[in-house]
Amino acid sequence: MPRGTLLAGAAVVVVAGVAAAVLLAGGGGKGLAPESQSGQVRALAPGMVVIPAGKRAILPAVAGQTLDGGRLDLAGLRGQVVVLNFWASWCGPCRGEAAGLQEASRELAAKGARVVGVDINDQRTPALAFQREFAVSYPSLFDPSLSLTARLGGQGPSYPPTTLVIDQQGRIAARIVGALNGGKGTPQVQAAMLGDLVEQIKGGVA
Repeated sequence: MPRGTLLAGAAVVVVAGVAAAVLLAGGGGKGLAPESQSGQVRALAPGMVVIPAGKRAILPAVAGQTLDGGRLDLAGLRGQVVVLNFWASWCGPCRGEAAGLQEASRELAAKGARVVGVDINDQRTPALAFQREFAVSYPSLFDPSLSLTARLGGQGPSYPPTTLVIDQQGRIAARIVGALNGGKGTPQVQAAMLGDLVEQIKGGVA
């Protein structure tokens, strides 16, 4: 499979009946779009959708080897909010959010939430170099053949970067298509944006 071409032939991903690949124009910031009707998927700026609790799908079992040779099973993180970021070393937009994700990982760890990466369609050596360059401290599952990603079916990413936010019950609560805040702003701005979303999901507000 050529790099950058993921899940060829897949239909546009739809989350709870709404196209997940909603990319909203405009700048970032912490403001979330108001919900027009109760129980509907809400679009957040930029590139985010949040799914109401009653319509959330359970994340399929995801476990495997990490980039550093360890092993990680997401089932062991049940009870915590988990930010699951799909990335690749060859992915340009992934570079635009790497420092923001690392900052978010540091801040969220103190609040009982976790960031986990999934390195997809990649090679281990450049992926490890990417992690060193951005001083990434959170773990990443290594998925060079997309076998782990395929388990997610229609909930999986069409391309990196894509981020899923998993609630305490192991359900997909939100989706971010593209880099955090469109790859714009400082790492602190990106981390704050993601942190606001995680806090809402953790508190049962989203």
